[in-house]
Amino acid sequence: MKYVEQHGEISNREARELLNLAKSTTKRILKQMVLEGLLREHGERRMRTYKMRQNPALRKFSH
Repeated sequence: MKYVEQHGEISNREARELLNLAKSTTKRILKQMVLEGLLREHGERRMRTYKMRQNPALRKFSH
């Protein structure tokens, strides 16, 4: 999460390199983070990136 906060997004490839895990493992982790509402997906297939999902409770304070 810290990487995404600092860089704005992460790809499966970047996550694999950072975590030194298999492609299928990082895909599963990122997918779970999307399901839990921590990240949101952008793009298709190989171009897919993951960005922070803004907490709806904090939106009212960001104006």
